[in-house]
Amino acid sequence: METCVRNRQILPTGPRPTALAPSQPTDDFERLRYGEMGKLYLEQGCYQEALAQFEQALALDPHQAEGWCSRADALSCLGRYEEALQSVEQAQALAGLANARLWVQKAVLLILLNQPRLALTCCNQALWRSPSHTQAWLFRGVALHGLGKFRAAYRSYQRVLHPASPAVANSIRRLCHDLALDQQAS
Repeated sequence: METCVRNRQILPTGPRPTALAPSQPTDDFERLRYGEMGKLYLEQGCYQEALAQFEQALALDPHQAEGWCSRADALSCLGRYEEALQSVEQAQALAGLANARLWVQKAVLLILLNQPRLALTCCNQALWRSPSHTQAWLFRGVALHGLGKFRAAYRSYQRVLHPASPAVANSIRRLCHDLALDQQAS
């Protein structure tokens, strides 16, 4: 996936350099500084400034999933949900699909874009990876509510109020794994 950051083309999925360039420690420090400044601006409600900082960090190293995730946060605060969704997808491409937090972040954006069916799928993906993820259960309820499935939504909301014990969560995870294996075998 190709992305532009401040009119600069970035190909973050390309090969990473294997040898450290002499200026890399400075670039790493600058990237971290931009990222932390962006987080401070985000907390202060200065979303445009936060976005500028995150884009500076990504310009230095577009291979950082956390940078794309932070950029998505700033964009969503600015109401630019489509762009935020693209940033979350870029973070997933870099971090892999196993990160439940990214699935939930994607689900929230899809809810904001009035796509509850896709949001539900994302919440289910997050719960597959982390059955006790309370935010995944919460936004699963929101997505189900948006689909008019009120009883199922209520059950998801109940999981937020009364989370399963770790032993139950592990049993659910094993059951889901077994069901997936059974489905693959058939």
